[in-house]
Amino acid sequence: MKIAIVHHPETTPKILAAQRMSEKDKLSSFTCMYGGTGKMHKDNPNRHTIDILQQMGEYYAQIGVPWKPQAYQKAIGTLKKLEVKIDCFEDAIRLPNIGTRIAKKIEEICTTGHLRTLDNALADPTHKTLQLFLRIYGVGLSQAHKWIQAGHKSLDDLLALPDLHKNQRIGIDHYDDFNTRIPRDEVTALGDIVKKVAADINLNVEAIIGGSYRRGADTSGDIDFIITKRNTRSSWDLLSFLETLVARLTCDGFLVAALTVPASSGSKWHGACALPGNPLWRRIDFLVVPETEFGAALLYFTGDDIFNRSIRLLASKKNMRLNQKGLYKDVLRTFGREKLSEGTLVEGGDERKIFDLLGVPWRPPHERICR
Repeated sequence: MKIAIVHHPETTPKILAAQRMSEKDKLSSFTCMYGGTGKMHKDNPNRHTIDILQQMGEYYAQIGVPWKPQAYQKAIGTLKKLEVKIDCFEDAIRLPNIGTRIAKKIEEICTTGHLRTLDNALADPTHKTLQLFLRIYGVGLSQAHKWIQAGHKSLDDLLALPDLHKNQRIGIDHYDDFNTRIPRDEVTALGDIVKKVAADINLNVEAIIGGSYRRGADTSGDIDFIITKRNTRSSWDLLSFLETLVARLTCDGFLVAALTVPASSGSKWHGACALPGNPLWRRIDFLVVPETEFGAALLYFTGDDIFNRSIRLLASKKNMRLNQKGLYKDVLRTFGREKLSEGTLVEGGDERKIFDLLGVPWRPPHERICR
């Protein structure tokens, strides 16, 4: 039987600090309530430990272990909230969301500066091949494992396969391009081209670049456009605009490849683009949403993922539901939190109103960096 240790007579000052944190109002402990600018992580006394645990969690996610990534993320969340360094098993084990195994790893990291389990995992040739294949556009864990099990070890091996589909071949041919971060000024220049053509087609259209760019990052992995038009209530109202936009940008030589479009009623387009005179291909996505969903879409596609997960969980705790279409109230769930009803839409068009309705202080995009 586990014994609560928060009242242990030998509790150290470090643990008292953590206790004070855990005794606050539960809602105020949600990450979305205080946000982050990335600076908090840089100044955190447990930064090195957090970075290594993050890598360990990502490794388990890549090899398909179902529960360990979440366990690591919860432990990291606890460490991020501390203002004191945790450097031994005794202090770590008393903290919320940190069990025996992770507590031992924290002590090992602080004692040796690294984690042997992670070192061994990253040095494994199979894992290196997995990493190589997962960075190919359109390749997921299942496909990467199939290639490895078939004995393939390099991109050249894959190019020789007769059943390689178009997107995978493009992903390999432009492997370096797609895996090179895009400087902010280049994202801006690419975005300006799209916005100019969009305005030429329809002045009532608004196009915003989401993701890390909207959060103020110096570089981005790709360019994600969220596009809406005034007085629209369905994505169907924007499909002809999207078709025209893609056709114009392709004709101008800006869009250089069309990649698979998911089953989303045609509201998404995935492809690649390039600046005039620049040989580098960059990944670009267009998502069209009606004005009634624009705020929720901006929130969802701005991230970061930790901030989004936190604000969605907060909505759930309030018997609401938040997704990329809007905020819903009166959502019925079982005791196991399984959703029984969709609920009633409260707000979708205004990003700030969604924050207000959830009781979350407004966080501009650059304050949603919680990793």
